[in-house]
Amino acid sequence: MNLAAGTDIGGSPSIGQGMALATTAPKDLERALDAHHAWMQGLDGGVRLDLSYSNLNGIDLRGRDLRMAILKSSSMTNVNLTGAAINSAQFSNCDLREANLTDADLTGAELKEVNFEHCHLAGASLSEATVTSCNFQTAVLSGAKLLDAKLNQCNFTKAVMKATVLQHARLFDCDLSEASLEAALFNHARIRLCRIKESQASEANFSYSFMDNSDFRKTQLVQAKFLKANLSGGSFCWAALSNSDFRESTLRGTEFSGAVLFGVRFAGATLTGADFRGANLAGARELTSHQMTKAWTSQDTVLPNGQRGVYLKGSGAERPVPSSLQTA
Repeated sequence: MNLAAGTDIGGSPSIGQGMALATTAPKDLERALDAHHAWMQGLDGGVRLDLSYSNLNGIDLRGRDLRMAILKSSSMTNVNLTGAAINSAQFSNCDLREANLTDADLTGAELKEVNFEHCHLAGASLSEATVTSCNFQTAVLSGAKLLDAKLNQCNFTKAVMKATVLQHARLFDCDLSEASLEAALFNHARIRLCRIKESQASEANFSYSFMDNSDFRKTQLVQAKFLKANLSGGSFCWAALSNSDFRESTLRGTEFSGAVLFGVRFAGATLTGADFRGANLAGARELTSHQMTKAWTSQDTVLPNGQRGVYLKGSGAERPVPSSLQTA
């Protein structure tokens, strides 16, 4: 049922015409929701919900059933969708600024060019959703689940994503700059050409992920986990990485200029072409001479033993000494 074009359930005049947004009367919306519920149940008289070109600003839809609904070019600013079932719905070119989707279920939804700026999505599920060219700038997604989601060219600048779950998600050309990503889970994610610079991501977990050519410059990554991750061609310049875990990771051509790597674990990591020129490796652990000879160092590099300079094979500078372990 499209409440903004054609006729409503009872054949009365349409609420709106063409591209003009129609303000939906509460009683008409209730009738449409009831018909949609009947359609979902396979009952006679049921009609799929279509709220395209509608003005739903400020509407209270808490806990309502919008599964498989269609919304195109609708305005839904300040709408309350707390706990709503929005599974497999189709949103296109909609405005949901400052909407409340706390604990909403958008599993499998198709979201294209939707504006979620300042939205509350804490605890929401976007697992298996396809999200394209959407704006989540300054949105709150703490504890949200985006397992196996596909995120293409989305803007998460300054979003709050603490403990957000993105395991097995695919992110392409997304911007997470200045986002709060503390304790976020990116295990097994595939992250390509993404910008995660100047973000707060301490204790985030990127283990087993594939993150080629991604930008982590000036990001706080203290105690972050990158176990067996592929970070080839990425940049961690000026990042804070103290006590992070890069064991068995692939760091081919990865840049660490200016990064602080105190106490970082590198056992089994591939460092061919990794650039530590100007990096602080004081106290870095589990490095071997073979690994260090494959990486770039310079006179400005602080080596694991606390000495400054180019790494020389056989010097033993790959091993931290007690003095360097005591200073962060």
